[in-house]
Amino acid sequence: MNQNVAIKRRMDTILTGENIITYAAVSIFLPYVLTAIILIFLAVYILVNRQTRQLVFVHAGSNFLKMFCLYAVTIPVLYGNWKGMATGIGFALALVLGLFLRSVMTRERYERTLTLICSLSLTSAGFAFFEAFLNFVNHDGHIHRISAGFSHPNYFGSVAAAVIVVCAYKVFTSHESKFYFCLIAVANIISLYLCKSMFAFIEVFIGILVLLAVLKKKKLLALWLSAAVILGAMIFFFRVGLIPRLSDVEITVRLRQNIWRLAIRQIKEDPFFGHGFMSFDYLFDTVIRSRQVAHAHNIYLDMLLNFGVVGSLLFLGYFARYYLSVSFAWITDKRNVPAALILAITAANLVHGATDLTLLWIQTFPLFLIILSGQGAQEQRLSSEM
Repeated sequence: MNQNVAIKRRMDTILTGENIITYAAVSIFLPYVLTAIILIFLAVYILVNRQTRQLVFVHAGSNFLKMFCLYAVTIPVLYGNWKGMATGIGFALALVLGLFLRSVMTRERYERTLTLICSLSLTSAGFAFFEAFLNFVNHDGHIHRISAGFSHPNYFGSVAAAVIVVCAYKVFTSHESKFYFCLIAVANIISLYLCKSMFAFIEVFIGILVLLAVLKKKKLLALWLSAAVILGAMIFFFRVGLIPRLSDVEITVRLRQNIWRLAIRQIKEDPFFGHGFMSFDYLFDTVIRSRQVAHAHNIYLDMLLNFGVVGSLLFLGYFARYYLSVSFAWITDKRNVPAALILAITAANLVHGATDLTLLWIQTFPLFLIILSGQGAQEQRLSSEM
């Protein structure tokens, strides 16, 4: 008995709130199997430990997430959609981790964590460069799409795009070395080229656009839009190859349109409840380019396909309250600069989500939740001032 108590105390010492944040951030840039092991362990620990468990479902609207988690696990069981059930359990654990991070986040921890994430991205960028070199040597100068330890190049691209936006946030709001973050941004831009994710470039453009707009950097915003117009003209009128695989965009969009038609047809047949996560994979045996299509390649269609109107409203119930809080916090307190990053990253993912579903993965979604936990820093500050 005494030995069990000693082990528990040792675990509580190792797994402090700050350490859990750090472990979660580090895990994102590990090979995805290790990422899954670490994040599942952290989420389970948070649930079984009474002190940490009390910090999970304490935020406004979190009862909606409780009901959604139960819904996301139960619905696929009714249909025998076992992949959907497993994904639902994983998603619920991710939400537990995200809610906990929001509860323990402070402004200092948030900024340190963002700096850590930017620094760690150099490891995946370095791995990508090495992988590209091997590709170049082994394939007669041709470089295939690079995934750099992520399970798919699009996931790697989505993380690289998010890091670029975080670097921009650091340059505009932090007293840390701007040159350092510019170097990291350049490394991640090269990563985007190596993974050849077309839509990740749009994610970067939208993220920085919204960041500048929210921070009211009017001159920089005008410069960013002007640069976008010039680059757009170079790409579409002068055929300058600034974005990789752009010549494939017509084929890619056509394939996605076929996927969307299947999803819309099913949503019309069953608009209310869905079949749980991975419904597209469960309902349709669709293979494109030797790969099973696991989702609808559209975050909005996929949500309705998976959960119908009922489940989607449960999920959105929490996030509607969350984004109202973020927006109100920004309007009433201009010192709350994390709100600018939260809104920028959210807008970028919502736009990117119209063409792909890179957010639903064990490395991309936790990164998104870490960034969203910045609202907790504002809540902690207000609580300490009362």
